[in-house]
Amino acid sequence: MTFLVPALLLALPLAALPVVIHLIHLYRRRQVKWAAMMFLRMAQRMNKGLSRLRQILILAFRVLAVMAILFVITRPMAGGLLGLTGGVPDTVIVLLDRSASMEQQNLATGTSKRAAGLAKLSQALRDTVGTRSKLVLIENGHLQPQALEKPESLTDLPITGPTDTSADVPAMLQSALDYISTNQTGRTDVWVLSDLRQSDWDAGGGRWQALRSGFTSLKGVRFHLLTYAQPAAQNLSIAVERVTRRETADKAELLLDVRVTRADAAKEPLELPLRFVVGDVSTTFKAEMKDSQLVLQAHAIPIAKTMKQGHGRVELPADASPADNVFHFVFAEPPVLRSVIVSEDEATFTPLQAALEAAADPSRKYASTVLPPSRAAEIAWDDTALIIWHAQLPKDGDLIAKQLANARCVLFLPPETPNTNAFAGLQWGAWSGDSKSATVSWWRNDAGLLANTRSGTALPLGDLQVQRRCEILGEGTPLARLGENQPLLMRANTTGENQVWFLGTLPGSGASTLARDGVVMFAMLHRALNEGSRGLGKAQQREAGMNALGAGEWKRLGETLLSTELPLRAGIVENGDKLVALNRPLREDAPDFLGQTALGELFAGLDHHIIEDQVENETSLASEVWRTFLFLMAIALLGEALLCMPPKPHSPLAGA
Repeated sequence: MTFLVPALLLALPLAALPVVIHLIHLYRRRQVKWAAMMFLRMAQRMNKGLSRLRQILILAFRVLAVMAILFVITRPMAGGLLGLTGGVPDTVIVLLDRSASMEQQNLATGTSKRAAGLAKLSQALRDTVGTRSKLVLIENGHLQPQALEKPESLTDLPITGPTDTSADVPAMLQSALDYISTNQTGRTDVWVLSDLRQSDWDAGGGRWQALRSGFTSLKGVRFHLLTYAQPAAQNLSIAVERVTRRETADKAELLLDVRVTRADAAKEPLELPLRFVVGDVSTTFKAEMKDSQLVLQAHAIPIAKTMKQGHGRVELPADASPADNVFHFVFAEPPVLRSVIVSEDEATFTPLQAALEAAADPSRKYASTVLPPSRAAEIAWDDTALIIWHAQLPKDGDLIAKQLANARCVLFLPPETPNTNAFAGLQWGAWSGDSKSATVSWWRNDAGLLANTRSGTALPLGDLQVQRRCEILGEGTPLARLGENQPLLMRANTTGENQVWFLGTLPGSGASTLARDGVVMFAMLHRALNEGSRGLGKAQQREAGMNALGAGEWKRLGETLLSTELPLRAGIVENGDKLVALNRPLREDAPDFLGQTALGELFAGLDHHIIEDQVENETSLASEVWRTFLFLMAIALLGEALLCMPPKPHSPLAGA
């Protein structure tokens, strides 16, 4: 509990006035001895216990009444929902989730989850701590602690505005932990404002145990989790999966692969108007959505033959979540899909090169080069979409390791004698195998290199035979397993646009049937190649994030933003003749939320308080509670009056 006028608490000793007056009154009495008084003293001694208890209660009620009126004057503040008790902390750290999903709105008021949470938190901190505590902001866009002068700044600064990024809550907590440890902040309140998207919290990752241990070692740290986990009703999201410019002798057109997804389980047919904007020309296409997804493949949009490069967007009708209603795209002459295989084993690189040079898209050009490890420095890193590394893992700090870390997509294959080096948190273990081939028991078919085809057909991984397998060690995301817990394909936990995979077998004979069957290997390699090609050419698709653009003089088309906020917002940016379409990460569209039980487990052992709120809820997080003390004073005065009432006179006995 805090007070708006804390100086008046110095008057609390005045609550002892009734006791002082009572003692003065006793001291002023004069004793006069009288013979008949002995009978009265005997009667008084018989009722002495009850009389003293009555006097003590009267004094207690009077003291309580005075204390209550003093508390009313000091205007106490408390938040029953918040737990804003225990005095003013030395430091308040606000961890703000500015991800795209936080822009879900209340359609009646237009207020987003982010705006509603910031407004409530700003008001609560202003009324309870004011400027008496040091206020620090850490938001997911930059992950850098920012000192604020006053709580009202939470709603005014650009760094608390909307973004089209995803959030990394464990990274935000790590930044807060580093700040507390470095600055010795004393008693600290950490506020987390989030909508509990599972993709943002990474509850299954390996960072939470270290975070809990780090915060447990600190004294005086409390967590307040202000959550907005309600889903958007009947929400639709849109994404453009591929854009191709095609030109014939008669015309030129864009071919777009568009996917529309609705989060709820409703299966009723829905007539959906899609608005396509290319340059300054817009068209509307009405499609019928019969299931949870609508897929338009190679939807044609006519363009002028002179338009060799340009940009556009696809829009959905407005709903409660505006961040996923628009998807931007750019187009230009398609670049060559170039790949490099680093290997000296002909049995390994021959089937890989044949698969990579086979055209999955007849309108694109493919090129694949084989280099020995000694010539890896000759790789054209800026023009290569995919690197397949079948050699010893480089050491951290080596030039090759730095180049690989900046490469778009890298697929590592195990050498015959692996070293102990690690890359992106993963490393090779020992080879194993027996006379009986192992089969794939599980693979991730909803996303990634082994996802189902667009028609929903699964890849034939169940037919794959693995004779030899190299163990994959470290923390990553498994995409395929042999047996119960033997990863065959694993994705490293990298950030940004780069993708790194480890495949625990080889395509050659004697290791697996990848090359013999071909379908799985072809699909896997070309999906990795397409993933890496997003950063090639003059027209590129990227996810919004603080490292989305890199160095260069980038300018946004149609809107002016601060340079620090430019890579965090969806839209079209240009640098010379290069166009980049920034969009939200598609994982922000996933409707999966972290439950209260799982959230409690993440903060197990820490002093935390979970506040479930909704955008529609206008209740303040903290409010004045002087009415409670006024009511308490009335009760105390009423009790004192009842105890001071004279006893009821006895009626004379009948017939006396």
